[in-house]
Amino acid sequence: MSSADSPSQASDFALRLPNTQNGKDWLRQFDVVDHEAAARLLGALTLVSHSAFERAIQTLILREAEKVDGPVALYATREVKGIVNYWEAMADPEDPLAPFDPVARGSDLGSEARIAAIIRNLCKTGPAKLLNHPSLETIKLTQARAIIVVDDIIGSGQRTAEFLSAMWVPKKVKSWRSRHQIKFVSLAYSATEIGMKKVKGLRCDPEVVIERDCPTFRDIPWHHETGEAITKLCKRYGRRTTKRGMSLGYKKTMAALVFEHGCPNNAPAVLWAPVDEGDPKWRPLFPDRAVLPEQASAFPLDIRARDPIALLTDLAGDEKADLPPAILGESPLGLTTITILALVAKGIRGRNALSYATGYDAKECAELLDRCMARGYLSGTLRMTPLGRAELKQAGQMKDTSNRLPPRGEDVYYPKQLRGLP
Repeated sequence: MSSADSPSQASDFALRLPNTQNGKDWLRQFDVVDHEAAARLLGALTLVSHSAFERAIQTLILREAEKVDGPVALYATREVKGIVNYWEAMADPEDPLAPFDPVARGSDLGSEARIAAIIRNLCKTGPAKLLNHPSLETIKLTQARAIIVVDDIIGSGQRTAEFLSAMWVPKKVKSWRSRHQIKFVSLAYSATEIGMKKVKGLRCDPEVVIERDCPTFRDIPWHHETGEAITKLCKRYGRRTTKRGMSLGYKKTMAALVFEHGCPNNAPAVLWAPVDEGDPKWRPLFPDRAVLPEQASAFPLDIRARDPIALLTDLAGDEKADLPPAILGESPLGLTTITILALVAKGIRGRNALSYATGYDAKECAELLDRCMARGYLSGTLRMTPLGRAELKQAGQMKDTSNRLPPRGEDVYYPKQLRGLP
């Protein structure tokens, strides 16, 4: 599992982004008193590499296709501004069976181009089962049983909602759905709770399938004062960017996830807002959402767990905070389980936050929580039980831990030389 890596390995990657030359240049734009908060913002980002993204999307598509008794139609989610009926707008009047163009012609190709390439290559391995952007006539002819729309992230949910709504227009599509001849699936690498709720509420009643819950800066398990400082930082410096209205990201999502193929606009504008060449008040780390080659070196092959000692210390807001004995020593439950229990004991129960802390994907995190509930450590509402508290208190006392106190992690380190810069 990705979270099996040691906290020090995760910390190493957390340090790379603020220590790239571009990262240092970006940090220099902040007032000296804000350097630490800005570096915390960078250290808190979940970075998703090309390989991790493509591997996850391929696995999710194949897993969902196996559940369907018949062919499945695959589409890269794209902007459909001005398009009411997707099928009519995309269809070739001279060839009703021709597959659709996955991206808009002449557009600035974004995540949909990468996803379209994944779909195209995957469909070559099973053309009878996996259909690459088929027309409505092809869906009817092949008796496809699922329409799967694929995206990298469901942030606010607006783009996916508009895309599925444009697909939902024809009466025959509604008829197929009402007779359970076809189903809709919205598949993405990640999604926020707000985005998932919006998409699930659509009339086509889509299933939402993701690899990983999207961390937002509001979900990250740190002390409330730290969270407030990060929010104020994004608002204050966001006013210097060309996207003032998106200081907290599109629809104020505050996403804390960046793909190697691009930074979502749901992330704070200080990270990505395009430069105004006439009056460049702010130069983003990911200019116009692009990840530069030097920054790409900071992207790990897999998502790693955060340092539990750093997390719990930050959550307490005190360097001398008392930590559960099980965190400081060995426990038969394992460090990840103990970390989950320790966070829940502090009132952190959101799956987004727990997934962020452990590095687990949505499926792994759900399975871990199920095991904790089955063993009686957590209630069905993810609250600590007396047994869980006793386990958290006693598990680390099985051996003497006085000489085994690990160093505090430095996920939020920032270059010391920046402290004295003008």
